[in-house]
Amino acid sequence: MERITEDQVARLVGFVSARIPETAPLQGEARRTAAALRLAANKQIAAVIFHRNSPVEHAGETELHAAASWNLLVALAGIWHDHPEFPADAAVETFDFDCESPLSTTMHRNSLAISGHCGAS
Repeated sequence: MERITEDQVARLVGFVSARIPETAPLQGEARRTAAALRLAANKQIAAVIFHRNSPVEHAGETELHAAASWNLLVALAGIWHDHPEFPADAAVETFDFDCESPLSTTMHRNSLAISGHCGAS
């Protein structure tokens, strides 16, 4: 999370939030879907902001959750990857989820690929 800037956070959060429709004009399943998406996005945003505002001595306790939340926000933003305002430079994952080491870093995943583990490419 340390390589993600405040500007990147603000732009990605703003982009994702702006794409999710307000629920008031919607009805039925569309309303529930929009509400669920907004709830999921807001929970991830809160985790990222909480981590970034936490004292340094607590960073280790919140880093993993914040990184996973950030990655989910990046994935949500990716739904609109072809949108003209898509913040490509902000939509950067902090680590990849893969095979037997679901929280491995990209460097670790690449070493697994080189060694032939997990079928990573």
